[in-house]
Amino acid sequence: MVHGLELGLGCFLWLLICCKVAAQTDTQPRIINGSVARVEETRHLVSIRLRKHDNNFGSGHICGGALIAANKVLTAAHCLYNNGRKRYRRPSELIVVMGTLNRYEHPNGTIVSEVSSMAYMNTFSPDSMRDDVGVLFLRKGLIRPNPFSVAPIQLARQVTPAGRVCQVAGWGRTEQSTLSNILMTANVSTIREQTCRSIYKSGLLPGMMCAGRLQGGTDSCQGDSGGPLVHEGRVIGVVSWGYGCAEPGLPGVYVDVQYYQQWIDERSGVARSRTSPGLGLSFSLLLGLLTFTATIQYSCRYKR
Repeated sequence: MVHGLELGLGCFLWLLICCKVAAQTDTQPRIINGSVARVEETRHLVSIRLRKHDNNFGSGHICGGALIAANKVLTAAHCLYNNGRKRYRRPSELIVVMGTLNRYEHPNGTIVSEVSSMAYMNTFSPDSMRDDVGVLFLRKGLIRPNPFSVAPIQLARQVTPAGRVCQVAGWGRTEQSTLSNILMTANVSTIREQTCRSIYKSGLLPGMMCAGRLQGGTDSCQGDSGGPLVHEGRVIGVVSWGYGCAEPGLPGVYVDVQYYQQWIDERSGVARSRTSPGLGLSFSLLLGLLTFTATIQYSCRYKR
């Protein structure tokens, strides 16, 4: 019995150390073992930025997203949430940039747009990452077609089988932890739900899917959040969370776009669904009080 108590205390201390390290880790964007992206493959990719930090053009980047209509961007709900202040960001706090591979450059064709409104589900939980899907509506958007630098991408309408090679892209730190100015892309594979569930257990909720390499080495990571997972020219997932980055046996977890297809399709700039964050926060607080150890685990695995 004493041995069991010591083992339990040891596991608890390990979790606390894990969270302390995670809290001190730089949370900038990262693509592990990727390559420089090509314009023709990433014309839908947008950079979501904090306006107040982007006086030096490119320095305000916090998340990725996918342009899915002229003025509509698909991203992760936690990109819209200020975890430090425990509230959702206001649309006026954000800007969206598209049409440039180098986040510090502003070539011809680059579009910089304010955000007019946003949509997210009131069931989103920053602890469990449940329903981590969001939509931004742009004030400017894509005024006229620009197939050479900016173009919307379609959503997947069917479930993507396991073992399919997909692309994920983002700006930021590489495997050497050096900040990249250039958009990077990496190939990852979809993973069977049963395999993913055997790894993440009850942490894998409805609307989540796994992609990566079980042997490790290639993955998305912090700040690539909100970026699209693309298969055959369609968005099948959104970067959400994971344990570490590119670790063997621990694939990345993505929002399953097909699961949320109706919700995404129904969002528009007029009939938005920016619901009260109080419901989500109350749920998160209750979850934290009831499952303290589980909350510690979740706080260690954000890709933010």
